[in-house]
Amino acid sequence: MSDGLIFDNSESFCSIEKKEKNQKTKLRILKILFFVLLSFVLIELILYSLVIPVFSNIQFSVTGLETLSEKEIAQYIQLSSNDTWFNFNTSRISQKLASLSQVETVSVEKRFPDRVAIHITERKAVAFSLATIQGKTVPVQIDKKGVVFAIGKELGNTAMPLITGLALDNISEGARLHAKLLPLIEQICEIQIINSDYFNVLSEIRVLPKDYGAYELALYPLNTHIRFLSDSVLNVESLQYIMVSLDVFKKTNTMVKEVDLRNGVTSFKTL
Repeated sequence: MSDGLIFDNSESFCSIEKKEKNQKTKLRILKILFFVLLSFVLIELILYSLVIPVFSNIQFSVTGLETLSEKEIAQYIQLSSNDTWFNFNTSRISQKLASLSQVETVSVEKRFPDRVAIHITERKAVAFSLATIQGKTVPVQIDKKGVVFAIGKELGNTAMPLITGLALDNISEGARLHAKLLPLIEQICEIQIINSDYFNVLSEIRVLPKDYGAYELALYPLNTHIRFLSDSVLNVESLQYIMVSLDVFKKTNTMVKEVDLRNGVTSFKTL
């Protein structure tokens, strides 16, 4: 047997193993710290981007406005500092805006996290009339459903007929014409769809009441003293007939003061 030196490496192995264990522990701690910090960052992002906006002041936008302004809408709905996206009542605001006489339809939609989108369709006048309000004669506009609105305001659409003979004194905005007058409003809408220029021929459409809520019409063309009497039906054909008649009277120098178109028979009254 030969004598040899035997080295004991157990201490060296233990030292290496201990170092590796310490490194793994440190790495585990670093991972835990990383995930904790990441969690804090994510929580903060959620708070600032989602939770806090929900309980902050509302950012709202309004579309579809024509005569109204976004400032007027904001003043009308009267949002306070206590109103947040979380407690914002879309139904209440929608009903409140719908009560405005200028508003035909309205939709209010909450958009997470802090926005409210309001879309308004304003009423469009198809005719106008005159009313006495507090002793003053002012124009009032009438929409396709017979709703009276924009009392005392300027007329935007000049191709609208003037309807007189309506009981509108001291009327309030949002009031409706009598249901029996709605066919006349519908007929006006139909003519405007075909060609609104037909109403440039007329200066006035007067409603002549009859018994039991029935009525007839007196049509007054522009720049003439002639009155055309008609039944309750107003259409393109009757307006075309008026235009042709005026042209004939002018060319033949016929002095007519009234043309009766009622009952399908035309008769004239001369001066």
